[in-house]
Amino acid sequence: MDPQTRPSLATDSQPLPWRDALIVTIPFLAIALVLSGRLSLWLDEILQLVETRGTTTSQLIHLLPRHPGAAPLGYLLQHAVFALAGYSVRLARLPSAVFATGTIFLTALLGSMLSLKKAWLGAALLAIFPLTLRYACESRTYGPALFFSTLATLLFLRLVAQPGWHPAALYSLALAAAVYTQPYTLFVAPAHLLWAIAYRENKLAMWTAAAAAVAVASFLPWYLWTKAVWVSNIEGAGVHFSVSWKTPLMLFRELAGAGYWGSGLLIILFVFAFRAHDRRSQNRVRPSRNGVLLASLIVVPAVLAVLADGFFGYFVATRQIMWVLPAVAILAGLGIETRPRTGYAIASIFTCLCLWQTVKFFTSPRENWQIAADALATEVNQGACLIVVPAEELRSYAFFHPELAASRCPAPRSVLAFTPYTTKLQHDTATASLAADGLSLLSTRDAGKTEVAVYSRKPQ
Repeated sequence: MDPQTRPSLATDSQPLPWRDALIVTIPFLAIALVLSGRLSLWLDEILQLVETRGTTTSQLIHLLPRHPGAAPLGYLLQHAVFALAGYSVRLARLPSAVFATGTIFLTALLGSMLSLKKAWLGAALLAIFPLTLRYACESRTYGPALFFSTLATLLFLRLVAQPGWHPAALYSLALAAAVYTQPYTLFVAPAHLLWAIAYRENKLAMWTAAAAAVAVASFLPWYLWTKAVWVSNIEGAGVHFSVSWKTPLMLFRELAGAGYWGSGLLIILFVFAFRAHDRRSQNRVRPSRNGVLLASLIVVPAVLAVLADGFFGYFVATRQIMWVLPAVAILAGLGIETRPRTGYAIASIFTCLCLWQTVKFFTSPRENWQIAADALATEVNQGACLIVVPAEELRSYAFFHPELAASRCPAPRSVLAFTPYTTKLQHDTATASLAADGLSLLSTRDAGKTEVAVYSRKPQ
């Protein structure tokens, strides 16, 4: 590869911006740790905690396949925290906060390797994305997955600078860690490979393909072992793949979590970045390569995620393409640096939108399964039979009160729990069944967005 056409990689003469990275990451970590205890657990968090709290490693591995698409590394990280420090909501969310902070640190380094003069800028943009902070404060696997996928891109740039077995091995390890945390993170590798092929870097493409193949091969045993269970549970859950003209709009709106206006401002900054690359340099190749790589890291994972959802029959969700966020932040940062006056004005408006969306997310009423479980436990302890609609969500309430799983049925009194995800058909079917059994409604109330309905048998 011609040195004049490589991305602007950091070298010994161009130190990595450790200080700039820390300026952003330390405040972000502090904010994430504070906010991680604010929100109640939501359904997906509870379903993960059911597997990681109070289980052995062997039990965890054997239970995990019942969650479609689940991979073990993120669960094992949370399981290890509980083994070392015990359980609390903050500790459950600690790996997400730490790894999301690590991603912001890596983004600063990555930005400096891709011609961003102010390395903190890309990291700061990533830090203010509402989606970044949201998943830093949830006990899910997306924080670690985002970290490992970003690390893979950083190591790919090391491979660009010096193709060989050692950089390729490190790159392959990062990819394997990413895939073993969230399988869709694998889609950053095709973006790397297509970029190398597009610029006819045959040696680089060979090493990239070989490293990616090793990572895929390492994941294959887990995939083959769990695939049948994944497919069965997807079908049993009633979810299905659906794409319409609204799907691109949904992904656009939720790209960074800042809504249509926020995503629109990001697109303007992208345009600035690409126009600058074409105008500022007599040799247009080098800067445009950075822009093309960043664009590939946004477009390719998004397209492949939708195709994979179609293959598995799963629904499309923005969290499946979270790995694009560092590239989004860096490309927007390049746009700001290209036209500083206009760019910083747009960035200020964008920051306000992000702050508004973040405040709204952390202050809006949301499902609270703890409150609901407390209300149900009061009824069950008085002898009521508990009926959860749908029935499989009983474990989500029993996570807080294990005795709920052993309520005595049938009984003269019954308490129905209609979860926030109960469909109208399920609701009507359950109430009609109780009426047919001679039970009448005594009371109904909302408890953490769970409808708690108490029924009693009519006297003879």
